[in-house]
Amino acid sequence: MKINLIYHSGFSLELEKSILLFDWYRGELPEFQRRKDGEEKDYYIFATHSHSDHFSEKIFSLRKNGRRTHYILSSDIREKLPPSLSSDCSFLSPGESLSLPGLFVRAFFSTDIGAAFHVEIEGRSIFHAGDLNLWYWEGEPEEENLWQEKRYREEIRSYRDFLGGRTLDCAFLPLDPRLEKHALDGFLYFLEEISARAFIPMHYWDAASDAKAYLSDPRLSPWLDKIHFLKKTEEFTLQ
Repeated sequence: MKINLIYHSGFSLELEKSILLFDWYRGELPEFQRRKDGEEKDYYIFATHSHSDHFSEKIFSLRKNGRRTHYILSSDIREKLPPSLSSDCSFLSPGESLSLPGLFVRAFFSTDIGAAFHVEIEGRSIFHAGDLNLWYWEGEPEEENLWQEKRYREEIRSYRDFLGGRTLDCAFLPLDPRLEKHALDGFLYFLEEISARAFIPMHYWDAASDAKAYLSDPRLSPWLDKIHFLKKTEEFTLQ
């Protein structure tokens, strides 16, 4: 599985028969290979919610004759789209699932809007958190911050129970330096509760150096060999 950071929370994943694209709104896509039989790979295009740093109508430019393209979008995006664009999309609300030949998707609650997506395809399991995070903002009402902490922890435990002890291949998780001393709160709790072969930070725009600095926190030491901080256009291969 070849993984590329495109920008912010936008990633592409290339498998033997499929291309997965998450939250692409800005940046150039890498070049994808064809299948071994010469055919184009299937495209599965995800958008976790309607915020402009996660969703753009440019994703529909990937439609073309002969390419099997599937759009899996959070339900809050539906009202943003004209019927001409939404006719062949699947919209998921938290708690809903989608099964297509060779693909399973489950949507989970987000502490912002939209959903987080669990995806199973070609023997791989992937989690893209979208804006599911512990958004503890200094200066915000303590009641709101405590709700964020409680609700985030509840949802991660719910996801842990859904997995039933299974290990993910890859999890994409917000590590937003704007949260300052609380930037690691949600990231660290996810690592404590969920097993994965690779954890990939995201949601830091152009502040990569600020976000990466948090990885020196000693609390992360048990997982450092599994945390992969990608540069834009850098390809990471997960065997």
